[in-house]
Amino acid sequence: MRYRTLSRLAATAAICLSPLTASLPLQAAEPKINNFAVADAVVSVQLCGNRNSGSSKSAQPYRVVLGEQNGQSVLFVQWMNQPEGAGSWRGVAAHTLGFAEINDDKAGLTLQSLRCSAQGKGIRITANVLGGPKTAKRRQMRLDVGPALEKYEITFTPALK
Repeated sequence: MRYRTLSRLAATAAICLSPLTASLPLQAAEPKINNFAVADAVVSVQLCGNRNSGSSKSAQPYRVVLGEQNGQSVLFVQWMNQPEGAGSWRGVAAHTLGFAEINDDKAGLTLQSLRCSAQGKGIRITANVLGGPKTAKRRQMRLDVGPALEKYEITFTPALK
C-alpha cells in the first residue's frame, strides 16, 4: 500500500513540475550581458569620474555596480544624470552598460579589489580576476569606459584565451 501511494505521489510531482523544469534551461541560457537587474548580492557600488569634467554643468558621474550572480561576478556601469529642478544631487541612471567578457554565463569570472578612477571624461576600472580558462593563472583586468555611450576597452593580463 505504501509503495503504491509513494509511486503515485512521485508521478503526480513529475507531471506538476515538468513545465517548470522544461523552462529552466531557457532561463539559464538567456544572456545577462546588458540586462541590469538586482543581482543575487550586490558586492559594491561606487560613484566615480565626471562626464562634465572641466565644464560649468552639474556633475554627471558614473556608477559602477559589482554584483554576484550564479557564483560569478557581474559588472555594470551606469551613466548618471541630475534630474531637472532637483535641489541637491540625486542621481538617476540614464544608461546602463554591461560587459559580455565578464557577465556571460560561461565566463565564470570573479572580480576582487575593484577600483575606479577618473580618466578625463571617462573612467578606468581595475580588478584582480579569478576563474575563467586556465584558472591557475591570476589575472588583472583593466576596463576603460566612456565618455561616449557603449564605448569601452577591456584587457586582461595575461589574456583570457
